[in-house]
Amino acid sequence: MPDERFESLRLELLRSGVAPLYVERTILELGEHYADLEGAALAAGFGAEEAARAARAALGNERAIAAAILARPELLTFSTRWPRVAHCLHSAATLPGLPLLYCIEHRPDLARWGAAVGVATTLMGSILTVLNWLILLA
Repeated sequence: MPDERFESLRLELLRSGVAPLYVERTILELGEHYADLEGAALAAGFGAEEAARAARAALGNERAIAAAILARPELLTFSTRWPRVAHCLHSAATLPGLPLLYCIEHRPDLARWGAAVGVATTLMGSILTVLNWLILLA
């Protein structure tokens, strides 16, 4: 089987929500079956092109292979099988990180605010220190 045929099947399975592990394993097994079928056809006396055609015919249509894989829900990713649960888990997982994301997004504003608070704290601390020193001298 040509590589582009494997690649289109791989992309179709990934777009349909099949777990990448199963997609790679399927492509590997299809390649091995194709090589076995082509080898058997060559051993039977077919020419190279005829053996390739016979192997493609014996392996089956790409859509039929994809339909057979998609008929098995256990091969789908978690988020494809249970999209609502996956969305809720994703939302719950990102909730604690929202303040951090806000801080990252508003870095210049927070830096100015931090500098202003630092200057104000230093100024007030200096004034209170001078007042305390004046009270102790009196």
